Amino acid sequence: MRTILFFMVSIFSSLLSAAPQKKLRCVTTHYPPFTIYDENSDTFTGLDIEYLTFIERNLNLHIEIVHLPWARVKKEMRLGYYDCYFSLANNKERAKYLDFTNEPLHITQFGLFALNNDKLLTNDLSNSTVAMLRGVPLPSTIASQYNIKGNRLIQSLSTKANFELLEKKRVEYVITNYQAGLWYSKEYKNIYARQLNEFSLPVYIAFKRGIIDTKLVDEQIKRFKNQVYKSN
Repeated sequence: MRTILFFMVSIFSSLLSAAPQKKLRCVTTHYPPFTIYDENSDTFTGLDIEYLTFIERNLNLHIEIVHLPWARVKKEMRLGYYDCYFSLANNKERAKYLDFTNEPLHITQFGLFALNNDKLLTNDLSNSTVAMLRGVPLPSTIASQYNIKGNRLIQSLSTKANFELLEKKRVEYVITNYQAGLWYSKEYKNIYARQLNEFSLPVYIAFKRGIIDTKLVDEQIKRFKNQVYKSN
């Protein structure tokens, strides 16, 4: 019986290795520390890249990762030129064009950044200018909790630009992804951070309709998380 099982496993492994790799072009943007894009070497590092490498290997895929600015990523979702996108929040508009995994890559939270640690103690930003990344909506729970007015928001094209505005004191605060903000703020002196726990945002891999069975991808994401958990 063992001989038969060994033979069947060997045949299955041979067939899998002989099957041609499915090629996918997957789009992301510079989203440190989860996805870090090095323009000089045109290479990617970060936790989300490790996810993609794991999925690629275990599902016999060939994944080409393409970097695009966030504004371009938003447009490309509707056009269907690329096969998948990560790390992407799921909403009704995007779900019209894309199949999302059920298992998130990670859960992100927003952070509040300022030049003075004491300024982070307030819950009233009604008279403060706040910079955010263009195309990222301010969650209503955070706007309500901190009394943030729409006419006091300044939206720029990059997180780096937001921190430059903060350093030059053209804004009093920056609100962005907490982990990404910590990564960017390392370049500046005396920038303080506070995590905002009122809102959590899960992000996923999303595929062009009919490209792949997302249940298979969900299983690989779970496997990778278990692997990381055990190693820690």
